Amino acid sequence: AAADREVASAPLRLANGSQVGTVTFFDVANGQGVTVRARVELPTSAGARNAFHGLHIHANDDPANGSGCVADPAKPATTWFVSADGHLAEKGQAHGMHDGDFPSLLVRGDGRAYGRFATDRLRARDLVGRAVVLHALPDNFGHVPVGGKDTDYRPNSRAATDMTAKTGNAGNRIACGVIRRS
Repeated sequence: AAADREVASAPLRLANGSQVGTVTFFDVANGQGVTVRARVELPTSAGARNAFHGLHIHANDDPANGSGCVADPAKPATTWFVSADGHLAEKGQAHGMHDGDFPSLLVRGDGRAYGRFATDRLRARDLVGRAVVLHALPDNFGHVPVGGKDTDYRPNSRAATDMTAKTGNAGNRIACGVIRRS
């Protein structure tokens, strides 16, 4: 079988512009998906160690929000990289099933993380111009049992449930990179 072919990549940068990683996209040899390789090295000031961090493809397609990965390190972290819009998703896809929902990365004690996985939801060439975002917290993938049972989660507001549905409650965006053809 032919090897996977690198098609696109994105440098992950913090709000101050320093590069902390790279996410590379490979077309699977049979053309039925994409292999993703992510490498990250977070400085202590950038994010938690020995912790999972959400990793997503964001749509990056609403000009009203700006373009690319825009962040001002002097502003609150809640404002960083909002130009990248929401998760890449087809109409009607629930969180946890968004095309842009990826496995969370485990950042080890030394600040390094490595992830490699494949998905048949995407093709590498279709990701050019989208943004990769690393979040401060792990993604819950929308798997929060909400209801009236003793074992169910009871949100303190509709906003809490909405945040889970949109982003998996993965927290602030701490690094971002626009995907470019390799």
